[in-house]
Amino acid sequence: MSDRNVGVLINNNMLRGIPRGRTGHEKISFYEESAREYDITPVYFRLQDISMQDEKVKALVFENGSYRWRKLPLPKVIHNRALYFKNPSANRKLENLCSKKGRIVFNRWNRYGKLFVHRLLMQREDLRPHLPETMKATVKSVRALSSKHEAVIVKPSSSSIGKGIMKVDRIGTRWRLTYPSGLRKGSSLWKSVDFKFKLPAVLRTNIVRKPHVAQQRLNLATYLGRPFDMRVSVQRGLDGKWQMTGIAAKVAKKNVFVTNVAQGGTVYRLDDVLRDLPHLNPLAVRESIERFSLSAAEHLSTRLPYLSDIGFDIGITPEGYPVFIEMNLRDLRYSFREGGMMEEWKRTYANPLAYARYLLDGNEPG
Repeated sequence: MSDRNVGVLINNNMLRGIPRGRTGHEKISFYEESAREYDITPVYFRLQDISMQDEKVKALVFENGSYRWRKLPLPKVIHNRALYFKNPSANRKLENLCSKKGRIVFNRWNRYGKLFVHRLLMQREDLRPHLPETMKATVKSVRALSSKHEAVIVKPSSSSIGKGIMKVDRIGTRWRLTYPSGLRKGSSLWKSVDFKFKLPAVLRTNIVRKPHVAQQRLNLATYLGRPFDMRVSVQRGLDGKWQMTGIAAKVAKKNVFVTNVAQGGTVYRLDDVLRDLPHLNPLAVRESIERFSLSAAEHLSTRLPYLSDIGFDIGITPEGYPVFIEMNLRDLRYSFREGGMMEEWKRTYANPLAYARYLLDGNEPG
């Protein structure tokens, strides 16, 4: 029945791969499994498959064991899993789609600049202690932060999976810049250069070429001597309320400061990592991470309409205090797979469809 269809808006490469079962990090079968539980049907399409004139869409639908193209009424509820931030015409069409009365597109804008998100979180007094000092990266701001803190992270404002991250460490009366110089088997090769006064050319060039943020690097807890942080999935579910779906700890590769799996990091269950920190209470740490994550999600959803599916990167200090790193609104979810957390991985797909069912039942979005 068309009134039980839920749209899943995706990009071109993903759509082409669905019939062949080649969808990269996405596990489309989890959508199908969850849809049966909630008595809905996910239909997959791109923006270019939509006809706004007659409000129809050409979509892939799973029928009788395979995916088939069908011309359907445009679903009333759509979960956005596509990125169009570099395509102005696509963004205009997405905006037009979102503005149609009687239609709900949730997680409609899923890429925001890191500094913009930081400023939103700074609006809440209770969240501020969890936020590292962050500002737009300029020669002046990088100098100021480097003089003030032992280490500073400089990263592209809109990148993901750890691409383009640089670090400035204070070494006595000098500083050392560590930056990526290439790739080997999916993880970065790193170079370093020491300097005293003038920022190295590679740093100056990068922050001029495209927007970056400069962020105080907080003293994070370590596992086996390596820094770690966590991917925390926070989503709306069947009751429309925010919930924490799971936590996956990402541990940096030896002698590397980034924890991303794409940069050689390894994923563990949080409890396994915390065994290396016996002075911490695992339950108390988990609860403090959950409190911060839910508070942050609730606040952000008052500023970013139709927010429903967030992947937070959160670290903890050696004392177990949560500190915010960044937010992802199109969480690729595979951290849970890499950590062997199959139930959590499945739930990251189930919750968006549960929320879609909540909306289809006539409930108002949060």
